[in-house]
Amino acid sequence: MIGYPLNSYSYRQTMTHTILQVTGSCRDAGQPRANGLLMTATLVPPPNVVARYNPKDRLDDYLGALNYYLALPGSAIDRILFIDNSGSDISPLAERARTHPHDKIVEFISFPGNDEAAQRGKAHGEFSLMDYGLAHSTVFEAEDMIWKTTGRLKFLNLPEMIRQSARLRFDILCDLHDVPWLGSGMWTRHENMDLRVFAFRRRAYETVFRDVWLKYVGNLDARDLYLHMRKKHGDIRIHPRFPMQAQLQGISGRHQTDYGGIVQSSKDAVRGGLRRVVPWLWF
Repeated sequence: MIGYPLNSYSYRQTMTHTILQVTGSCRDAGQPRANGLLMTATLVPPPNVVARYNPKDRLDDYLGALNYYLALPGSAIDRILFIDNSGSDISPLAERARTHPHDKIVEFISFPGNDEAAQRGKAHGEFSLMDYGLAHSTVFEAEDMIWKTTGRLKFLNLPEMIRQSARLRFDILCDLHDVPWLGSGMWTRHENMDLRVFAFRRRAYETVFRDVWLKYVGNLDARDLYLHMRKKHGDIRIHPRFPMQAQLQGISGRHQTDYGGIVQSSKDAVRGGLRRVVPWLWF
């Protein structure tokens, strides 16, 4: 077995949140700054909100995804921010980052902020979580590009997506869907923004997303985000289409279905082909 020195570790706790930071022992201090990754998390969800509720299963999901992202090349991702909004114990995740060799700065934040979000929709919870985490994080600068992902999922082609996206000029990159989903039976009002994965420049987040969850008295949903992203936001460049199909691995929290199952894999294959043939069409 190859021996590695333990990664450096810092701890900070206040009355409202806990922040743990780990710097990888394999990190080259002189390496060029790369992309960041933001993993959103609810370690212990409120009862009867999601199908994948068991906290142990969810922690295992987050640990598996963290292992995957720690192993990605530092030239693609060199900083990770993990934000939990259930006020839960994040020490098992920090310990995993501390004892595994990697070349990244990893910051973990946990705060209690999910009670109201559970009643007001996934988008409300996601953006209130990100607002809080980014306001307290120390790992990102204004011009950094950050890739957001649902923290339990592995974004299998993220390095390739980063390379393909490098030719685009954008401050925010997302998938906006504006035609019916197969089998939905709906032909109108089915626009939505895919909240599982998207990318943004740190300063663009402040202009476009900061406090968006406060502007809706009722639920904030994916269609609200679609309409919000179609507006003009100063000089922020929004690219509404990934250059390739995102390949995700993991279990859906809402439906307890496997993203690697035959149905979802078939949909991804069709959509991936259509992106190449008719890149302007979502089906």
